[in-house]
Amino acid sequence: MATVKCDVCGGIFSPRHLASHKRLAHTKNLASGAAPLTQKEIIQKIALLYDSLSLQGRQRVVRLLTAKDKDLQKDQKIE
Repeated sequence: MATVKCDVCGGIFSPRHLASHKRLAHTKNLASGAAPLTQKEIIQKIALLYDSLSLQGRQRVVRLLTAKDKDLQKDQKIE
């Protein structure tokens, strides 16, 4: 049986059930007719998710963001 990965949560599903899963599990996350989130709202969501992480998860997020920030600074110096 073939399986596909949900591009929102990374879960594995049969192709037959993926559309239903997305509709039922990720309705709030999918783009809709609602206004796009502001930067302030996005930051608040990130902070809320960060609060739900374990200490190890938080440390990993900080490392990943630090690395991304260094890459962005490097790219800005090149331009």
